[in-house]
Amino acid sequence: MDKRIWAIGGGKGGTGKSFVAASLSLHLASLDREVVLVDADFGAPNLHTLLGVKASHPDLGDFLTNAVPSLEEAAVETPYRGLRIVKGSENILFIANLNHYKKLRLLRQLRQLKTQNVILDLGTGSSFNTLDFFLSANPGVVVATPEPTAIENTYLFLKSCIMRVLKLYMDHYKIQDLHQKMLDQIEKNSQSLYGFFKSLMESDRSYGTILYRALRAFRPCLVMNKTRDERDVLLGRSVADVARKYLLIDM
Repeated sequence: MDKRIWAIGGGKGGTGKSFVAASLSLHLASLDREVVLVDADFGAPNLHTLLGVKASHPDLGDFLTNAVPSLEEAAVETPYRGLRIVKGSENILFIANLNHYKKLRLLRQLRQLKTQNVILDLGTGSSFNTLDFFLSANPGVVVATPEPTAIENTYLFLKSCIMRVLKLYMDHYKIQDLHQKMLDQIEKNSQSLYGFFKSLMESDRSYGTILYRALRAFRPCLVMNKTRDERDVLLGRSVADVARKYLLIDM
């Protein structure tokens, strides 16, 4: 079965990520597409409330503690045809500190869910776990609002995603020394990655090409939520322009 994994994330709380995740799920289900909505907000899970589902077991925590053997068995029905949900865990402290093994197990099980669409509602911020879940999706959706703090945090979230992508590739190809060079370069010019790639292409074109392709493969979507007028809509386009210019991201 062809499957699409969506991840809804962002750099600031209160932008309406859960609302966007729930709305997208309901829309896809209304088109007769099977959907599993996963509440992966490890700090404040609330998707079940939006969908009118009681906070009961099984939930994501039951899967992560092996109380249920698979994520498929933690997905429960909702009042909406074609839409199931993996509820967030009540054990917030445990869930918020996933170790590497549990994270990989969850990522693997997400791909094995028997559905056409998986939608991850992620928590706020740029922890490695949050970034890795966001980067595992296609597409990742960044939710922002037309407020200065939300715009700034959106840019920082996207920048963290890029840094994480490049770091993972550097580790894979055992070129960790480039990571510090990248950090030094970006510290000197915090707004642009062009300088780093320019110097890398001059010193080692093969690795430069690999990393550049990895970066360009990252193509998130942007939802500007809570807009009031055309100026707010245009602000979203401005965010995309800045991401393209300074982070080499097409949105």
